[in-house]
Order: sequence, then C-alpha cells, then structure tokens
Amino acid sequence: MAFTIAWRELRNLFLSPLAWVLLAVVQAVFAWLFLLQVQSFVLNPGGVEGVTDRVSALLLQHRSIIMLLVVPMLSMRLISEERRSGSLALLCSHRCA
Repeated sequence: MAFTIAWRELRNLFLSPLAWVLLAVVQAVFAWLFLLQVQSFVLNPGGVEGVTDRVSALLLQHRSIIMLLVVPMLSMRLISEERRSGSLALLCSHRCA
C-alpha cells in the first residue's frame, strides 16, 4: 500500500516541469561544488588525507545542507496538492495506523 502511494506521488511529481528544473539546478550545483573541491585538492594536496577524504567529506556536508533546502520545496507542493484533492486525511491516517 505504501509503495503504491509513493509510486503515484513520485510519478505525479515528475510530470511537472518544476521537479525537472529543480533537479537540474541541484545537480549543476553539486557538480560545481565537486569540481571546486577537486580543484582545491589539486592545487593544495598537502596533508595525510587523500582525495577521497578531502573531497567526499566536504561534498557530503554541502549536499546535506542543500538537500535540507530542496526537499521542503518539493514537499510543500505535494502537501498542498493533497490538501486540495482531499486525500491528505487518508495519507495521515495511513501513517498513524
């Protein structure tokens, strides 16, 4: 039941161009941050830690902050659509049961 609801919500989300544009922007920001971290490592490779430690750790920290901003943007739209269609009560009762 939960997978059916999640599949329907994801399908509806990616039918709109907003999700695709937001996905493209977020991926571009992630790529830019990754290239900045790699360039920083290449220009200053000093230290004991390797490329994985320096690039990955900082990249994952930045990603978590960005995703904290992006996920509410997508979920606010989905919640408003559920409220408008009247199925929000059904979703809330399924989660609580």
